Amino acid sequence: RLQERDLFVKPEKYNFKVKEVDFLGMIIGQNGIRMDPEKVQAILDWPEPTRVKGVRAFLGLGNFYRRFITKITRPLNDPTKKDIIWHWGAKEQEAFDKLKQAFTTAPILAFPELDKEFRLETNSSDFATGAVLSIKCPDNLWRPCAYLSHSLLPTERNYQIYDKEMLAIIRALEHWRHYLEGARHQFEIWTNHKNLEYFMTAR
Repeated sequence: RLQERDLFVKPEKYNFKVKEVDFLGMIIGQNGIRMDPEKVQAILDWPEPTRVKGVRAFLGLGNFYRRFITKITRPLNDPTKKDIIWHWGAKEQEAFDKLKQAFTTAPILAFPELDKEFRLETNSSDFATGAVLSIKCPDNLWRPCAYLSHSLLPTERNYQIYDKEMLAIIRALEHWRHYLEGARHQFEIWTNHKNLEYFMTAR
């Protein structure tokens, strides 16, 4: 079949009968998806940045694994903005250390299987929106498939809390649309903002 499609493979590039594989910096196994330990170690060994370029490089590596982490710490983004004088103080160092720690405790992500029930949990703060997509496993436990976070734009920070929470839901629905629209079961949206419970019935 490969020859019919003009596709070529090298024997040293494939494996058969293995329990897990290293694919694009992630370890995919029968129990789910986890981060490559070598990549995680590279993050843990990353030296304290001394310039904007170093912060951007660290965030770039961190963003590659963003689906495993609930949020990318905001103070690390501030030094990379234009017209901002370089400063690395206690706040930035704390965020740097927390992000490193987050990578060491990142969970194994479940596969987003369309025949299982999905649950979408969202939240919003003064500076960002976040979400987690989970599935219900055969043991009736919910396991995360992916995490999502977005920083709020300056105009979005002025939104009322109701609108910020709704924005978190909209962003999550758009981001995971390909899973949720193809799911065989209805999915639930969990939010900690009580007033959104009546959104669908509001006139």
